[in-house]
Amino acid sequence: MSEIDSSAPVTAESLWRLHAAELLRFATMLVGPADAGDIVADVMLRSERFVVAGTVDQPRAYLFRAVANQARDLRRARARRWARDLAAIGPLHADAPDTFVDVRRAVARLSVVQRAVVYLAYWEDMTERDIAELLDVAPGTVHRNLATARHQLRRVL
Repeated sequence: MSEIDSSAPVTAESLWRLHAAELLRFATMLVGPADAGDIVADVMLRSERFVVAGTVDQPRAYLFRAVANQARDLRRARARRWARDLAAIGPLHADAPDTFVDVRRAVARLSVVQRAVVYLAYWEDMTERDIAELLDVAPGTVHRNLATARHQLRRVL
């Protein structure tokens, strides 16, 4: 997608029209469809004043990073809650081992950053350099996260 036209005034509505669809796809991949809309709406509301005021040089990259950060925060909060709930009920006993491992479950076990680079590399067909630029990280970081994700997926699947 293109950046906001510098000659046109930036409004919350134009920001939403330009970026909401791709941010929603990205968030859906990171956290699933149930929470994606909430994350995108929250990011847009929090980021609107900075982007509209012109303090952000690259709004699209800024919004993608904000969605990834928000997804990471959600995952951490859920992990803490899950650990707290498991500690409260005690150890679980499983009679039958898990024999079916599907791709969704394997991808869900990846970190948010690893899921982000896998999504951008395979679903959006972006190069490692493009992903690094979009997420504002070093290309080596993208390469390492992608390699680690591939290794984990290969091991599980």
